[in-house]
Amino acid sequence: MNGVSELSGNISVTVWFDYSCPHSHRGLGWLDTLSGELPLAIDRRPYLLRPDAPLNTLLTQDRAIETRSPSQIESGRRPPLAPLGAQPVAEPFSSRSLSTVLVHEATAFAKDQGMDRDYYLEVAGEYWQKGSDLGSIYTLRRAATKIGLDWGTMWPTLESGHYRPWVMEEHWAAVERGVKGAPAYLIGGKMYTGAVGLDDMRAALESAGSDR
Repeated sequence: MNGVSELSGNISVTVWFDYSCPHSHRGLGWLDTLSGELPLAIDRRPYLLRPDAPLNTLLTQDRAIETRSPSQIESGRRPPLAPLGAQPVAEPFSSRSLSTVLVHEATAFAKDQGMDRDYYLEVAGEYWQKGSDLGSIYTLRRAATKIGLDWGTMWPTLESGHYRPWVMEEHWAAVERGVKGAPAYLIGGKMYTGAVGLDDMRAALESAGSDR
């Protein structure tokens, strides 16, 4: 990874997350809110809740998508569940892609461009607010185009599997470090896992800031 965004703050936070995890969704929303109050340096890293799920087959999927009409694509979306940072009731019903490796690969591309926060927000909105499929090329492309990433460069990179080794290495490195679920936060040298409350998160960040 060449570029890591948002690392100019004074309080370092490493967060391991998965897009399909409701606690990750809420926790990252809170971190985004707290970044307006505190000088945070947020490093988002992939953690796979389903590491053994079948991986996406890009070419097969892309050819199938090309044959679908706009109305068919639109009808494939599911109802919204929750805005960013809110408590979702459950994971979107009938999520077609069990693997989140591809969307983490796309996020890694955005991270190298210093745009992983923006990309995360767009993809999370697609999933939690619109019920879009995380493994759909259309979902990834919509998010990329909306924030100004060059899809013409991004697509061949994803198709080649360039970021897949990094995503898998980050996941297993987290497991070896003792991360057993998502989200997990490393704040001030201390690990916090699961549904950390907003007040507890703020207190941990403030404590880390005062210990510098």
